[in-house]
This record gives sequence, structure tokens and C-alpha cells, in this order.
Amino acid sequence: MAKDGKSSKGKKWIIIIPLVLILAIGGGIGGDMLANKLLNKPKVAKQVDTGGIASGEKIVPMDKFLVNLADDGSSQKYISLNISLVVPSKKAKQLKKNTALVRDSVINILRQKKESDILANANSVPSLKTELINNINQNYGQKIVEQIFITNLVIQ
Repeated sequence: MAKDGKSSKGKKWIIIIPLVLILAIGGGIGGDMLANKLLNKPKVAKQVDTGGIASGEKIVPMDKFLVNLADDGSSQKYISLNISLVVPSKKAKQLKKNTALVRDSVINILRQKKESDILANANSVPSLKTELINNINQNYGQKIVEQIFITNLVIQ
């Protein structure tokens, strides 16, 4: 009988010791992961200049333009265009007050274009952007638009 008592105590220790070790190791790993997550500040990736807007600039979205294109002999074509203008932050409110001037400048350029002028080759759209920037700035009387993003372009 005495052997059975020692034997059952020994079997208990054989089961208890691995369980304690597993819990200790699991708790240590889990605690380490939790501490790292809570105590370490997330690393901020270094920002790379992607050619977007600078810190002193603001993007001003314009309402959609729907304009008749110049007649090229075939059926009448229309352009639907959404643009956003990149302007200095200080001039953004001024530009928003004068959207009629900007819209007029854009519409006057688009009405002179044919479908083939806009879709002819890979340089057509960048050329259109440059022409729009120059025309808006000229009509405004000062350089206000730095860049134009075309967010939607449909010709029908």
C-alpha cells in the first residue's frame, strides 16, 4: 500500500511539472508580446515624395464639367470631366470664391478641342493639363494653380 501512495504522488508530479512549464513558457511569450505591443510606439514609415502635393498646398475639387467638343465632321461629341486643382493653401479660399472664372477658363479650352486632340496619343492628356493650368493662371492674373489632377474623363 505504501508503494501505491508514492507511485500516485510521483505520477501527479509527472503531470504537474510539464503543465507548470507549459504555462510558464506560454505566459512568458504572451506577456512579452503584450508588453511589446503596448509599450512600443508604432514605427512611422519614412514618407517618400511621390510627386503629390506639398505641405503648403491644398487640393480644391471642382464640380463636373459637361461640354460639347469642337465639331470634327462626325456626330457631336461631349466630354465629361472632373478635375481637382492644386493651389497654395493661402489661396484656396480665394479660388473657391472665384470658381466661375476657373470654370469659364476650362470650358473655353475644352470647347476648342476635338475628340482626337484629347485621345490622340499618350501626351495628349498631359498637354491638356498644361494648357488648362496656363489658361486658368492667365485669366486669373496670377499663378494660382500649380497642378491639375483629372479624376474622371469620359468622351461620348
